[in-house]
Amino acid sequence: MNNFVNDYMEMLDISGTHELFTLRYLENIALKNGYVPFKENSLYRRGAKLIFRYRDKFLALVRLGIDITEGANIIVSHIDSPRLDVIVGKPIIEKEDGVFFKVIPYGGIITQSWLDRPLALVGRVQTENGIVYINTKGDYDFTVTSLLPHLNGAKEMKELSQDKLLVRIGNNKKESALTHLEATYDIKEEDLELADLSFVPSDITRKVGFDKTLIAGYGHDDKSCAYAEFRAMLDAKHHNERTTIAIFASYEETGSAQTTGCQSEYIDDMFLELTHDVVRARRAIRNSNVISADVCAGFESIYANHFEECAKAVVGQGVGIIPYLGKKRGNDTEFDFRTQIKQLALDNDIKYQIETTKVTEGGGGTVSTFFAVRGCHVIDIGVPVLAMHSPQELISEQDLYECYRIYKAFYEN
Repeated sequence: MNNFVNDYMEMLDISGTHELFTLRYLENIALKNGYVPFKENSLYRRGAKLIFRYRDKFLALVRLGIDITEGANIIVSHIDSPRLDVIVGKPIIEKEDGVFFKVIPYGGIITQSWLDRPLALVGRVQTENGIVYINTKGDYDFTVTSLLPHLNGAKEMKELSQDKLLVRIGNNKKESALTHLEATYDIKEEDLELADLSFVPSDITRKVGFDKTLIAGYGHDDKSCAYAEFRAMLDAKHHNERTTIAIFASYEETGSAQTTGCQSEYIDDMFLELTHDVVRARRAIRNSNVISADVCAGFESIYANHFEECAKAVVGQGVGIIPYLGKKRGNDTEFDFRTQIKQLALDNDIKYQIETTKVTEGGGGTVSTFFAVRGCHVIDIGVPVLAMHSPQELISEQDLYECYRIYKAFYEN
């Protein structure tokens, strides 16, 4: 388990800042493990190990079984996380107290938790000489400052409008910042108009507590499940009877409606490419079993009134199995599939917890809904997380490993 946990922490530090880098990291390892890029109009046999990559923010690994129309065992996670996106147009602003990037939140964040901490600039910019990829983690830090409590800062910060977020990038003039961008990255101000840039925490992933069994880091939602899924796909003893698929999508934090999200028809097109027939493709999807690999809310005793007493996931006590999400019931899993998953955990001695959000609480959605409407059996299974959507989320290394184990057992089943 120790090597698995260390590998995960290394992945977060190297490529966890942005889905662009996470996808590239996972793809490179898949290539080293015998997976090959899918080629259109090709026929593949049982045992083929294929890579589907779409627009830099969607990746799928496929291992073909005997007959894909009998369905596949699919695990799907998302590799995007909440962050501060640089606004389009002319985002660099000069004020009398410094130079700033204007940003807007991506995904649901608690604004105050993103203040007064080191941030890295990550993403890509189209310049006249090509695309420039940026990741300043370890080189340059930036920050959003708060107002001191002596000037009623607590009230001001609580009411801080998210459209007024400014990341401090220097204490000089705007021209100084632009000169640095051009000298270091060959980026001019006009290149920023449609750039894909974000600010994310630059802290390193670390162990927490005297026993060092907790992992603090940015992006556990949902890279903890994504990594567990990825390793399970690589490590599982595939019998090549039933097709297995690992999907890593984006834009879950904003509704999954974009081209590389789970509402995209590209997922259906992928099955068409593998079956060469509309009816066979729809049958393959309909007969598939799907795990929505997404984190769940870790129980916190000081906020106990927000959790369902009968079905809560305590960090360190096992992977969370979520039959449905509170009042939304958007992923209400069929009875027979629920019981199959429970039996899978029991047969493999996997430590698990049944979790759901309280019916009086909102609860976040997952991608499970988008597979349910396609006719799949689907259930949410993931790592319990504390401080979800904060710059420093907290998980248990044991829960992470149990998550990997149930994903691996699902692929081998």
